[in-house]
Amino acid sequence: MSGVELGLAIVGTLDLCLKYGTLVVSKYKAFQEAESEIQERVTTIEATWIKISQQLEYLQRVWEALDEDYRDLQGRILQILQRKLQAAVLETSKLERHSPPNTDRLGKRKAGRYVLSVKKSLDNAIQDLQSWQKEFDTTWFLVLRIANATIDTELAKRPGTEKLSVARHLRDALQPKPQRKSSVSLPEAELKSASRSDIPFSTSQLVEIPRFGTFILDSVDFSSRKDASMFKRNVRDLAVKLQQVEPYVFHILRCFGIVRTTDPTTHQILSYDFIFCLPENCSQPQSLRSHLLAGASHSLGARIRIAKQLATSISYIHVLEFVHKNIRPETVLIFQDGDSQLGPLFLLGFKTFRSADGKTLRLGNSEWAENIYQHPDRQGTNPDADYIIQHDIYSLGVCLLEIGLWGSFVTPTGDANLFLRTSTPNLTVLGRNESFKNHFTQLAMDRLPARMGEKYTQVVVNCLTCMDETNPDFGDESEFEDEDGVLIGVKYIEKVWRMETRRVGYYFLELADADSTRYFSN
Repeated sequence: MSGVELGLAIVGTLDLCLKYGTLVVSKYKAFQEAESEIQERVTTIEATWIKISQQLEYLQRVWEALDEDYRDLQGRILQILQRKLQAAVLETSKLERHSPPNTDRLGKRKAGRYVLSVKKSLDNAIQDLQSWQKEFDTTWFLVLRIANATIDTELAKRPGTEKLSVARHLRDALQPKPQRKSSVSLPEAELKSASRSDIPFSTSQLVEIPRFGTFILDSVDFSSRKDASMFKRNVRDLAVKLQQVEPYVFHILRCFGIVRTTDPTTHQILSYDFIFCLPENCSQPQSLRSHLLAGASHSLGARIRIAKQLATSISYIHVLEFVHKNIRPETVLIFQDGDSQLGPLFLLGFKTFRSADGKTLRLGNSEWAENIYQHPDRQGTNPDADYIIQHDIYSLGVCLLEIGLWGSFVTPTGDANLFLRTSTPNLTVLGRNESFKNHFTQLAMDRLPARMGEKYTQVVVNCLTCMDETNPDFGDESEFEDEDGVLIGVKYIEKVWRMETRRVGYYFLELADADSTRYFSN
């Protein structure tokens, strides 16, 4: 099939998705008089479809401005939606055939069974749509990286849903000269009067600020910076972008503002403190390190879910045009929600971040407990290579390995844990030392398949070897040399976030449903 034919096929798939989605909602609305709980479910599926349909319509309008690789990725994701919607249409048709919508015509027992069937069908449709939308969102927001006037023109046409509003504000924040002026600075005095409490094994703190409430504080040291003016700009740019994020979509907390902390005597800047809003309906933040050290058992589905959320947060950091440089269990917070102690996950720890295309000073450190999360090229006090996006992907691989093993590589006292003490790496040798990477890769191949399955194992190994020339997915750097940085985002989503292998289509996302054995694959 030629490129033109493939493009037309994908556009046709997009049209069918819009058609089937509208049909599914209209069919379910015919059942909503049966019972109040059905009405609530119909409202949920209608609201979900409104968000999805507006995103699809926007994609339809900017289709000609999109890169071929990006179109291909979206085409495969849309085919999944088409199949899910077609299955939902068949299900609703089956319900219509077996029983009339007016349950007054049925006996009490039959009416009860009928209502339960409709509820189950609705619950399945809602779960399918919402899980699909999580995957679609990550790819859809990549549109914001494309330098094309059509993207801006179509975003500005109408208000749309919250997703379009977030996209519009983020797109503006990504411009060299944003039109929307954002105030991000908070008075230093407010923070001085605040009460702080440490979050164990975390780089962040809980802070209670009078008149404002409770927040998460993430401090970025400034006292030893050699790139003061550039770093100040980066801090503000990141804060402006983080003000626009959707926490439960991006798995990054929304920034309330930044506080510049100064030395009271010299008035020199000591740090910039990011103040983050707590996510709604969540409490008791704990670091990923705390959870790994506690060793409490969690289901396979719960562990894969937080692994997925961590991968998602890193994807969005790159969409925002930054590299994180400090991904490790101490910079990850997991909150408790009403459903689970292992609730939603959020990435913080921005102490060493910089813009993806900014000047790098090759800053490092000698702390082995931090260096084991760095690629060998980036270990030690004088790293050998400039930091690039693939280095974040490597750090993700080490974290995913720990999540899969559900054990910490570092003890509470900062020593090497059993996973490392029994291995060959020399903890005192850093910089161009491949032993850690080789050990982690072998550990993944030996231990993960039995615990997490082959698909998860392949994700981890792919991350750990992403800088190897022999890696067929990330090894050829020339594949990612596009002006907008979209290709590396597409590749990351394909090979890590969605876990595709040679276009076959394994979906890392759907492993989060392992407890209910509901797998969806291509």
